Amino acid sequence: MSIVRVILAAFLGLGFLLAGARGEAPENAEPCPCTATDPVELIVPELVAQTEGGETAEGASAQTKPQKTQTSGKAAPRATVLILGDSLGLCGFGKTLDTRLRNNPGVGAVYTYLACGTVPISWLKTGPLAKAHTACGYWSIEGKCGEPPAEFRDTYGMQHARRPETHPVPKLEILLEEHKPDILVIQNGTNLLSLFSDGSTILPTRHDSQIRTYLNPLMVFLAQKAPTVKKVYWVAPPVSGRVTTEIQDFLLQRIASYDCAFLNVIDSRTLIKHPYRNTMTDKEHFIGRDMETWAEGILERINRDLSSGLLKAAPASRQKLMPASSKTTAGSPAPARPRVTLKARLLAKSTPLATDKIIPYQESMTAFLYRVEEVLSGEYAEPEIVVMHPAHIRLKPQQLETYKIGSSYKLDLLDFEGSPWESIKRSEETGRIELRPFIRREDEARFPSAPK
Repeated sequence: MSIVRVILAAFLGLGFLLAGARGEAPENAEPCPCTATDPVELIVPELVAQTEGGETAEGASAQTKPQKTQTSGKAAPRATVLILGDSLGLCGFGKTLDTRLRNNPGVGAVYTYLACGTVPISWLKTGPLAKAHTACGYWSIEGKCGEPPAEFRDTYGMQHARRPETHPVPKLEILLEEHKPDILVIQNGTNLLSLFSDGSTILPTRHDSQIRTYLNPLMVFLAQKAPTVKKVYWVAPPVSGRVTTEIQDFLLQRIASYDCAFLNVIDSRTLIKHPYRNTMTDKEHFIGRDMETWAEGILERINRDLSSGLLKAAPASRQKLMPASSKTTAGSPAPARPRVTLKARLLAKSTPLATDKIIPYQESMTAFLYRVEEVLSGEYAEPEIVVMHPAHIRLKPQQLETYKIGSSYKLDLLDFEGSPWESIKRSEETGRIELRPFIRREDEARFPSAPK
């Protein structure tokens, strides 16, 4: 393996570029299209300088010393920054932003936590994802500027044919208490695009409710329980090739509806050009200089506010963060989900996603359409029902062939909205996108939220 490949795998944690369907790379596998381009395009120059003795990118990065602040007289206040990110953060955005901030004389400490597969409420101690874990990549970078940061990384590509272990998602309540940040950067929202089953249809009432279920608890928490934070930068998703522009507009509008002086919502699509130079098979993840450009666009916003006296300014208004029609308080329990038991005949099955459309994630769902024959308990009025079934768990295909079209089944179901499976990638080919989906209770319990 060339030194460029080593750098790419170790630094960016992108072993999924080299991995096969079960996280293993066949010896005769073709190189990923993203690594077939000019390798210089894929490297962050400041982080891969090498000595003649063959030092790796990781070793070189450890020797890169942030510049110390030069002050005279009383030292100016220096910001503490907390960064939360998802799998896109693991692809280079998080590390680049962390490094650039550490070189900023106006920043005193940076704490970065990147967890693959997260949605906004994954970071809270309460709610349906209070015990959220990630099994597709985790990276933390912690410490004061001017000192080597403490890093923990468990991502694809660190070892051949090895997948990341399972790690709990850090909780914002604890991180705020420990680090008392002045600035919070939240790079999140891409996984909410999975709520749009077919990637093109918007059901305004349903999708608005679903998105706010994931956003409201975190916004309420920030309005009520983040006293040290002077500014939140919400980094909305860049262009995703798996959904339409209209869907991304819809999601951005819901996030931006909370925008106020305290919260700055950034449309990442304005910062980097699409298509990206090094896009993954899933049409969503990418690596290389576009990641650097994206991070530097966010850095420019932060630097501008710091230069304008953000740390000395009076507390910004948080009023609009509170949902206008809600009296919700941080930590409010999620409402009970509807349950129904019925007998139904299987009419149609969606084709599960191919594994290369899932990676770096490890789970996927697929939609089945059933004809309702008898409602045994609960209420359900439609003649047909869509049921979501796990198609992959830990990248292992599930035994969906046991479900036979034309056969009848007793189904004990929960409303799919509010399920931990809801933000997982899915295939939807039933032609009944307007039907509210359900999930079997036994499948709900199979969600791999924590190690067994």
